[in-house]
Amino acid sequence: MIIISDAREEDLPEIYDVELESFDNPYPFSLLRAYYYISGDLFIVAKSGDKVIGYILGIIQFGYRGHIVSIAVKKDKRGSGIGTKLISELENRFKLAYHCIHSYLEVYYKNISAINFYIKNGYKAVRIQKDYYGREKHAIIMIKSLYDHQNGFE
Repeated sequence: MIIISDAREEDLPEIYDVELESFDNPYPFSLLRAYYYISGDLFIVAKSGDKVIGYILGIIQFGYRGHIVSIAVKKDKRGSGIGTKLISELENRFKLAYHCIHSYLEVYYKNISAINFYIKNGYKAVRIQKDYYGREKHAIIMIKSLYDHQNGFE
């Protein structure tokens, strides 16, 4: 069974292992630790038993905008709905606890599987941020409204 819960400080080494497995240019451990201290309940893990198999990290910007800083799932667990559970939990916290009106993220423009994952989860590409990840390594900025203008929160 997969459990979604707040990250704990003792989870950081396993979160870092998922980070290393998932990204060509992973965040340093020290940055993940700093985010742990500043993000509060917006640093969330997925666990199978007592093992971290995925995480998502968010922050609030300008008091109304939820920013997905990072999301990763162990390679052998991808495609099983864990990423969708993580993103859904973070979005719920954005809108219910922080009253955010939308969620946004950056994704490497050549990472087609990630782009498709975000589209499947309701995100829309809004622009290209040139050289975001380095020279000629552009990001697509994607956004999702967390508010249904006719009926209130989705």
